[in-house]
Amino acid sequence: MPPETDCQQVEPGGFLLECPHCRQELRVARKYSGAHVECKLCHGHFLLDPDSPASRLVGFFAECPHCLEELRANWRYRRARVACKLCGGRIQFIPVSAQPVRPGGNSGRSPMIATG
Repeated sequence: MPPETDCQQVEPGGFLLECPHCRQELRVARKYSGAHVECKLCHGHFLLDPDSPASRLVGFFAECPHCLEELRANWRYRRARVACKLCGGRIQFIPVSAQPVRPGGNSGRSPMIATG
């Protein structure tokens, strides 16, 4: 897609990944990147590291800046220029720039949200 003036840069709001224990698809907010998380389905614990192949990322979700609807995208589009399938607005997905979470208490584990 050629550069456009209305192309908005968008960071993922979170990740869609496969739990390494029960293999169910999970939806995890970006704020848990770098944290030890617990699967709400099987209660297995693991480190959410988007840069590690062990995380088994399937995709990500983000909000379209044009229509404000949530978009789900395959992981291969994480740096791509695309058009929103709902409104046609031009988007460029950019890598996550959030710092890893350093949760206090609870043994460094944070709950994750499973997809329904």
